[in-house]
Amino acid sequence: MRKVVLVTGASSGLGLSHAVYLASKGYTVFGTSRDSSNIKLEELASIYRRDHTKWKFTDKEKLQLKAVKSLIPKRIERQLPELLEKITFFSMDVTSNHSVQQAINEIENTSKQLSGHGIDVLINNAGVGFFGSVEELSLKSWEQSFDVNLFGTIRVIKAVLPFMRERKSGQIINTSSLGGLISIPFQTHYSASKAALKIFTEGLRTELKPFNIKVSTILPGDINTNFNRNTLNLIQDEKSEIASTNIKKIIEAINISPESPYYQQAKNVWKVIIQNLVVSPPPISISKKVGQIIKAKNPRVNYRIGGFDQVLFLFLIRRFLTDRITNFAIEKYYGL
Repeated sequence: MRKVVLVTGASSGLGLSHAVYLASKGYTVFGTSRDSSNIKLEELASIYRRDHTKWKFTDKEKLQLKAVKSLIPKRIERQLPELLEKITFFSMDVTSNHSVQQAINEIENTSKQLSGHGIDVLINNAGVGFFGSVEELSLKSWEQSFDVNLFGTIRVIKAVLPFMRERKSGQIINTSSLGGLISIPFQTHYSASKAALKIFTEGLRTELKPFNIKVSTILPGDINTNFNRNTLNLIQDEKSEIASTNIKKIIEAINISPESPYYQQAKNVWKVIIQNLVVSPPPISISKKVGQIIKAKNPRVNYRIGGFDQVLFLFLIRRFLTDRITNFAIEKYYGL
């Protein structure tokens, strides 16, 4: 029986990558976005290709980038238009109880009509993040971060659970972050919301075990997703296999006033974040792991995924170093 998978936040980034990859593996895939009426398959294809472009620095200062090659597997590249057509999109605002419940009901009904059964796997991927100090970032931004990253996930789970529990079968995969294990300076709201999501998932797993519903968390590190397109505005020339860009202006365009007492610290962190993200692994590296988790008979509760250096760094400092030395290492890493 072909499994039915629902991916939230599927119109870009990790969500889009998951949806495409799972569709390529024969799953029936439903995806959500805030407004599915605006989705155009040509734009999704462009987003997917940009998210799977390998970049490298061409200067010692790490300011000049060059697009080297596509990281899309040839099989998926050939089938990309067809795979995108196989994904059925629904509108869902994870911050709205009504929107979530309405979307889940529609997806359940559509799934039963197409495949004879409802949602087998829920992948909660919708998320949001900001950059700023605790003191200067508005409380509204904090609330939005938790409303999407934590409570949005909970809303979707609460809407799906009655169906899974009735069938006594299902799987839920939540998306936390390595940043939920170590707080990222000037993104403490994001780290806090992702840490809360990890702990929530561990408790949920225990509650749902009697109903044969498997629950796991993935904790990705830096991933080269639509951060390139939206924040760095990296534009690849469609007529050329090689494109280049200078990110100096992006580093200097930090959204913190030079008059801020945190300006220099924030600028140092911002620079490290940008320079790491643009050369990070592509989202398909996470999607492949998600595929393995779905197939696993007894999936683990937590999966730390990402670049080898980040995963190893996190393992070493949490396993062998004191909190004082860990904080010192984080400060050095971010140039503080």
